[in-house]
Amino acid sequence: MPFKLFIGLLLTPFSLLFGCLTAIRRFLYRHQILLSEESPVPAIDIGNLAVGGTGKTPHTQYVIGLLKRDFHVAMLSRGYGRASRGYQSVKQSDSTHINAETFGDEPFMTHCRFPDLPLAVDGNRAEGVRSLLDENPDVEVVVLDDAYQHLSFQPTFHVLLTEYNRPYRPDMPMPVGKLREFPRAARFADVVVVTKVPENANTDESKWRYQLRLKPRQHLFFTRFRYEPLVPVTEVAQKMDIQSVQDMIVLTGIAHPKPLLAHLEKRYRIVRHYAFPDHHAYTEKEIQSIYNQYFDNIGNKCILVTTEKDWMRLQSERLINIVSLLPVFVVPVEVEFLTDTQRDMFNQLLIDHVRRKEKES
Repeated sequence: MPFKLFIGLLLTPFSLLFGCLTAIRRFLYRHQILLSEESPVPAIDIGNLAVGGTGKTPHTQYVIGLLKRDFHVAMLSRGYGRASRGYQSVKQSDSTHINAETFGDEPFMTHCRFPDLPLAVDGNRAEGVRSLLDENPDVEVVVLDDAYQHLSFQPTFHVLLTEYNRPYRPDMPMPVGKLREFPRAARFADVVVVTKVPENANTDESKWRYQLRLKPRQHLFFTRFRYEPLVPVTEVAQKMDIQSVQDMIVLTGIAHPKPLLAHLEKRYRIVRHYAFPDHHAYTEKEIQSIYNQYFDNIGNKCILVTTEKDWMRLQSERLINIVSLLPVFVVPVEVEFLTDTQRDMFNQLLIDHVRRKEKES
């Protein structure tokens, strides 16, 4: 018997136990045995069942960009990986404390994209929304990042993401699989989005609806990432002629870097890929080592390419002195639907929901 299969069988009881505990917890909240607080304003949750890697941040930013055209929008996140505790908001923070250490890399990245957006982080979603609305009474809709399992607060609309190459069916709860709950928990979503769809992939809707066991009321959409041209973010990089560059070092601390690498390899030669875990806190030693190996040479035409999320962490005070010496470029990522029809339908669903909830209140 292969070792991996043996370990999987050995851990299956723990996986089933974990799944049962999360199912019992959801049952208690749904039947009001455990109390859950309703959102006082329309609240859109961008969540998933899997642990990381489904593209929550780009989709959250897409929804924010969509809704802020017509509504006063705010965002609340847990702020995973931050050093701060409790409720923190951009409005109550001075500029020196608006960084990845205070807010987490993903919320800070969203702040950089939408600097005027009321944004806060709090592990307690109910308290966080209340505080955010107290600070910003004109807010009409709150977008929540990764609140699908935070059952003590009730968003008014759930967008559930699942990755094309790692759908929540046929996966299992941790530790055997990558799920936080049994796949059956997907039935509470209003919309399911299959993300990171490869080119020329099979997107037959009836097939996917059957595989994911979607209910008739649940809408299904397909999206992929669109990688934008490289953007220089350090002074050294801004002085370089990107058109003459052929070699790059790639630095990532994200869950699934393979699609990014495949995109970059179409145009450049990747000399080396430094792959770190998702949300990795880079150290001076790690960055100094990269500099010493590849960039301690004025004639070197190599560049350092990273993601927007990683760039948020590379700007910390303890790293910026060495990072500023590097020719750092980032790859902006945008979400795009596979068809204009799907995009327009998704957009209208969210806009109609917010307007309907506003009338009801």
